[in-house]
Amino acid sequence: MLRGKGGIFLLCTLGAAVAAGSARAASVLVVSGRGWGHGVGMSQWGAYGYALHGWDYRRILAHYYPGTRLGRVGEPRVRVLLAEGADVVTVGCATQMVVDDASGMGRRLRAGTYGIGPKLVLPLRRHGHGRSLAPVAVFQCPRSPLTLDGRAYHGDLVVRSSGGKLSVVNSLPLDTYLRGVVGAEMPSRWSEAALEAQAVAARSYAVATLHPGAPFDEYPDQRSQMYLGIAAEGPRTDRAVMATLGQVLTWNGAVATAYYSASSGGRTADIRDLWPSLPPVPYLRPVPDPYDTMSPHHEWGPIALTPQRFASRLGLGGGIEALHLEKSPSGRVAAVDLSLASGGSVRIAAKRVARALRLRSTWFSIGELSLDVDRGRVLFGRGVRVVARASGTGPAVLQQRVGAGAWRDLRAVRHGATVVVRPRATTQYRLSVAGVSGPELAVAVAPRLRVRPLGAALLGGTILPRPSGAVTVWRFEPGGWRLVARPRLDASGAFRTPLRLRPGGYRVVVAGDGRLAAAEARVRVTKRLLASFH
Repeated sequence: MLRGKGGIFLLCTLGAAVAAGSARAASVLVVSGRGWGHGVGMSQWGAYGYALHGWDYRRILAHYYPGTRLGRVGEPRVRVLLAEGADVVTVGCATQMVVDDASGMGRRLRAGTYGIGPKLVLPLRRHGHGRSLAPVAVFQCPRSPLTLDGRAYHGDLVVRSSGGKLSVVNSLPLDTYLRGVVGAEMPSRWSEAALEAQAVAARSYAVATLHPGAPFDEYPDQRSQMYLGIAAEGPRTDRAVMATLGQVLTWNGAVATAYYSASSGGRTADIRDLWPSLPPVPYLRPVPDPYDTMSPHHEWGPIALTPQRFASRLGLGGGIEALHLEKSPSGRVAAVDLSLASGGSVRIAAKRVARALRLRSTWFSIGELSLDVDRGRVLFGRGVRVVARASGTGPAVLQQRVGAGAWRDLRAVRHGATVVVRPRATTQYRLSVAGVSGPELAVAVAPRLRVRPLGAALLGGTILPRPSGAVTVWRFEPGGWRLVARPRLDASGAFRTPLRLRPGGYRVVVAGDGRLAAAEARVRVTKRLLASFH
């Protein structure tokens, strides 16, 4: 189980199956968090909330990027990597295309779709003859959009062949690129002020991250910003781009790198939460984000993971003995320190933990639900000590279920509770908190048997509670145990079985029936005992 103070939790050694009657323990880690994304800069849901409360895009941007000013830029071209490592791509256009390669001679292609492999061979002549282009080919379609694998784009498509694989880059003017970004990053139904703030932030980010000496500038996904080409365009998002045409955020005369994410969780992050080695960036520091509460990702979880699964997802063998969450100044997790059951320790960056556990942000906490029972098997009528602990999870509920019935609440558990239960049938126990179930442990209940000879030819006894499983009587003989009787129980669980007794060992066996565990009782019959009945 987890223990400790100051965010340090100790895990006990967790076993799998244990011997009947022995103590059992189980534990799960409970992960909860806030926000979606890195949290640096503008929160899109927060911007939407501010817009609904009457803020224009200038005021929204000034809040999320304190100290920046609005400036203007021209319209450079942006190069977006649409595909890499591909074996084949299809390029098409509804009207005539032009393709250029290193030869400097533009060649025309009729309207249609063309499959392109690593050799860049195209049917540039009639009668099926083809021609191989240089390793780089530029496709243009002056009167219609180009398509790549069925998706439409403005601008040019630059196809490169290297090492037997293809890459494709979409080259187009900045504000045309933004038309494919704003609608991909923010719902077009949102208010104009939010869409305009998104347009300026996306334009600023694009300009600040141009890489003239590299083969491309941007990825089409979260590695840069979402870009879906013409599929993301729409009247409202296009208007937001045009209404802010050329506008960017600046800091000390340079275009600001305007990071943004979906949801901050209530307060934006510091840029050093992403890259701890960076110096402070004044306009990328934490600010309050009160309207992030509108986001469905403002709070998320809890997510339950066994310690073994937690370790497995992080690529760690064996178990975990302890973990400690190292927090950044802005309150997010910077790293997780783990002590391993095999010895030694490891520190893992919070970004890697979030990625491995599929968490939505690095603003998370890890609590624990643990359950111990002092025995896994008990005789009917005996008590079992159940120790339930909820650490860092908020109030949990200890529940029980008999057989295939419904789970029933027993009591609330905050920090820890010891409960003595007297199950009347095999029962499962578990902890539950905020919609997730913690560890489950079963306590098997065996019937209580009392057996004794009632005469030289009569064996009797009681079985409580009355089982539905078969009851048999066995006698030990030179060849081993031999079945000698099948007693019939009355309504109270008592039986009187005629049986000619001999000196030696007898046992009464009750088969398990799902409700009760199997049980047996043994009795030894002596000559002296038999003589006493005469």
